Amino acid sequence: MLHYAVTSDGDLIEVPKFFRFSEHRLSKLQVTLAKKQKHSPPWKILKRKIAKLHQLIAKQRLEWQFNLAYHLFSDVSVIFLEDLLVANLVRRCKAKLGDNGQFLPNGQSAKSGLNKSLQDAATYQFLEVLEYVAWKLGKRIITRRPKRYISTLLGMLE
Repeated sequence: MLHYAVTSDGDLIEVPKFFRFSEHRLSKLQVTLAKKQKHSPPWKILKRKIAKLHQLIAKQRLEWQFNLAYHLFSDVSVIFLEDLLVANLVRRCKAKLGDNGQFLPNGQSAKSGLNKSLQDAATYQFLEVLEYVAWKLGKRIITRRPKRYISTLLGMLE
């Protein structure tokens, strides 16, 4: 993902990478967890540390999303959104079979990085935060499917 959001003024809001910044620390904890005997006291301590790190990432992301939502609604009373189907964007690539029955490269290894970034951005959670903030401030959100989005948007503004 290049940008988290683009405003009508042309402001580009960068994607926060909360999971990406903590990914190295998380992987080190998970490697040490794998070496511990299951349900032993050190294993339980590491499980708790991993859970706290996941919780920290989730809290950082949610706080950033609320701050962004309030910032976006500070100047406007209506926000137009594209209603993207994020679940379809995150789907795995279908396997490709060659003539001899062997699997061919299908680009899944490249897409796995994109999937991780899409899930780190938590776009659906941001839409829910936007709806809540709009309700709280008494403002509106209008969502449209991406197909012919610009023409319908221009028709609504006229």
